[in-house]
Amino acid sequence: MSTDPYIIIAAVLTLGVFSFLYKDNVLFTIIEHLVVGLSAGYMFVIYWKNVFFPELVQPLWQSGFGENAHLFVPVGICFLWAGKYVKSGKDMYRLALSFWLAIDLGLSIPTHLDAGILEQIKGTMSVPLTGSWIEICGNLIIIFGTSAALFYFFFSSEHKGALKKVSTGGTLVLMAGFGASFGYVIMSRIYLLIGRLLFLFRDWLHIVN
Repeated sequence: MSTDPYIIIAAVLTLGVFSFLYKDNVLFTIIEHLVVGLSAGYMFVIYWKNVFFPELVQPLWQSGFGENAHLFVPVGICFLWAGKYVKSGKDMYRLALSFWLAIDLGLSIPTHLDAGILEQIKGTMSVPLTGSWIEICGNLIIIFGTSAALFYFFFSSEHKGALKKVSTGGTLVLMAGFGASFGYVIMSRIYLLIGRLLFLFRDWLHIVN
């Protein structure tokens, strides 16, 4: 058994998490709070050192109302969040919330549109129909599978006849995609489990090499 205190602490925490498989207990609750607290503290330090201090506090401290005076705007918006806890201005935080949602949506929608839709269409249209017959068949499956999946969401006309067959094929493609995504999630969780078991039996107990 390892005598390294860090490995022993990590092993006890790992076993405490695994104890939830039996039933909820005090040890698991303590570890759960510990993880949440450490994560929140770690993220606070990261945001303070990499974002808040160098991008806001330091520029305002150096220039004040000079070239970085525009940074007082986000400071004021941040103070609006505190209005939720003031009785006379409890609705002021809604302004900060609406501003944050507008910025978040404005930045995320074009990104997802470009990466999830436009690049998908571009990649499907540029699939080469050359190479071996296996590669050609695979590329044809990509083209017709993507087209069928898109036809499934075509609701301007009733799905009957040829359109019904295409939309049925699109349903199968979507089911295959969801199944592959779910299988990938399960595989990644099993991979994490294997890593924890290797840590316990190899690094802590030295049972396996």
